[in-house]
Amino acid sequence: MVHAQSFTFVAYGDTRSHPADHAAVVREIVKLHPEFVVQTGDLVADGRVASQWAEFDRITKPLRDAHIPYYPTRGNHDRGDLYLNEVTQPFDSGTKSYYAFTRHGNRFIMIDDVLTPYGPGSAQYKWLVSELAKGSSTAVNMFVVFHASPYSVGPHGPNPEAQRVLHPLFVKYKPRAVFCGHDHLYYRTKRDGVNYIVTGGGGAELYAPTHRSTAIPGDVFVRQHHVVYCVVSGKTVTGTAITPSGKVIDRFTFGP
Repeated sequence: MVHAQSFTFVAYGDTRSHPADHAAVVREIVKLHPEFVVQTGDLVADGRVASQWAEFDRITKPLRDAHIPYYPTRGNHDRGDLYLNEVTQPFDSGTKSYYAFTRHGNRFIMIDDVLTPYGPGSAQYKWLVSELAKGSSTAVNMFVVFHASPYSVGPHGPNPEAQRVLHPLFVKYKPRAVFCGHDHLYYRTKRDGVNYIVTGGGGAELYAPTHRSTAIPGDVFVRQHHVVYCVVSGKTVTGTAITPSGKVIDRFTFGP
C-alpha cells in the first residue's frame, strides 16, 4: 500500500519505430496508473515528420484519457520543432527544450543533451548547476532525466561527454536517480554514488548488451521492453522494472 503522502511515477523511453510494442507498453502504464510519466527521449523515429507525431499521439492517447501527465525529454531522433508540441505540462524553470518541475517537494530536472549545448559556459549548463544546487538544499529528492547516459552496456556504450560534463555535477549535488535512454534495454548501475537507470525499452527494437565489459559488480541489465515504476515515500524511492506482460525484471530501493 502506498502511503498517503507518497506518490508514483513511471520512467521509460525510446518509443520510436515499433507502434505495436509501444502501444503494449502504454497499456501497462495505464494499468499501473502512476501520477505522471517521464520519458527519456526518442519519442519518434524522425522528429521532422508530422505523421509520426500523429501516430505517437494516437498511441499515447490512453495516458491522456487516464489523466496521466507526460513529461518528455528530447532524444537524437526528436530533431526539429515539432517535438516542442509534446511539452504540454506546466514547468516552473527553463524552456520547452530543458525544464524543471516539482511534485510533492521533489524536483525533476529534464535536460536536452541533443540540440541544446550543455557544456560549461552554456546557458543550459548554468541553468542546470543552479537547479541542482537549489534542489540539493530544498527538494525532498532530485531526479534527472535525459537521453544518452554517461554509463551504458548497450551498443552506444558509455557517453564520454556526459561523463566529463554531467557526471561530476551529479556526484557533487547527489540526485536520487538519473534516468536515461538511447540504448534499447534496461540497465541499472551505481557510479561514484550516483544511481543511473537506462530505460530504453519503450517500444523501439531491442539492443543487445554489446558493451557488457563496461559493467561493474552489482549492475543489472536485461534486454526486454519495459517501464520503470517508482514509488516515492519521503527520501526513499522503490522502483520496479516491469515488462508489458507484467513480468518484473528488476527491483531496487534508493535512499539517503
